[in-house]
Amino acid sequence: MFGEDTDIWVGRQFGPYKITSLLGRGTVAHVYRAEIKGGTEEVGLKILTPFAEARAEIRELFEQEHRLMKRLNHPNVLNVELAGTIAGTHYMEIEIIEGRTVWQIVQEKRRLNITESISITRQICMALSHVHENNIVHRDVKPSNVMLTDNGQAILFDFGLAHDLKGPPPPEGRVFGSPMFLAPEQALGQPVDQRTDLYSLGATLYSLAAGAAPFYGERNDLLHAHVNLTPPDPRDAGVPDALASLILRSMSKNPDERFQSGNDFADELASLDPIEPETPAKKSLIQRITRR
Repeated sequence: MFGEDTDIWVGRQFGPYKITSLLGRGTVAHVYRAEIKGGTEEVGLKILTPFAEARAEIRELFEQEHRLMKRLNHPNVLNVELAGTIAGTHYMEIEIIEGRTVWQIVQEKRRLNITESISITRQICMALSHVHENNIVHRDVKPSNVMLTDNGQAILFDFGLAHDLKGPPPPEGRVFGSPMFLAPEQALGQPVDQRTDLYSLGATLYSLAAGAAPFYGERNDLLHAHVNLTPPDPRDAGVPDALASLILRSMSKNPDERFQSGNDFADELASLDPIEPETPAKKSLIQRITRR
């Protein structure tokens, strides 16, 4: 799923679960492969780290993540099962996805072609349409939160920063999300809606199709860029005109000028003519951006 490694939990019993391998690690939680029912069934386990377990706000977000994800049932969204605590440690049982994150694929220097980039994005458009119909804003759409299976199925996961539109408003002025892909309203700590996720998905598509993220820099530089700067034209990276126009529309500073739903975004992607091959111009754009 995320690339195996060793960990203190591996080989140990965690309640009814025998943890067999580490699938992914983060500051807030680690993800494991585990056996239950005497080894006859395998599941994924997302377990809070001691760092996170010691912080009430993170524990509350973890519990909210499970509640929100239980509303969802879509082939392009990670399935979750039960959640709870064992020996004072929060955990969540999730499905195991055999594949890699889109971020891992890009980092391994396997360049995604335009057709693959569009396919992944269309699938996440449909996932987000379902998410938004259930009054949830993901708030952290990015390549590292999208799994790609060996058969090309894209799956959106990690709802740890998700916002319930039917719940209390988030704290005013706080910035939630990953600076490289967040929408201008997120950078300003303003209210979010479904169009916020579609901006982040547009920035993700930019990075896949152009081979580089729209903006680079330190956190504050990125926040400033998303609010004030126009992304470099993806056509300079060999992205076809129609797709480049679609990407730039999805990344409009004004939410009213973006796609208004995941279905709208997906339909526009589906309407594109067959995509011509990429050109060597991509290299010059990557060099120009990364030198900043």
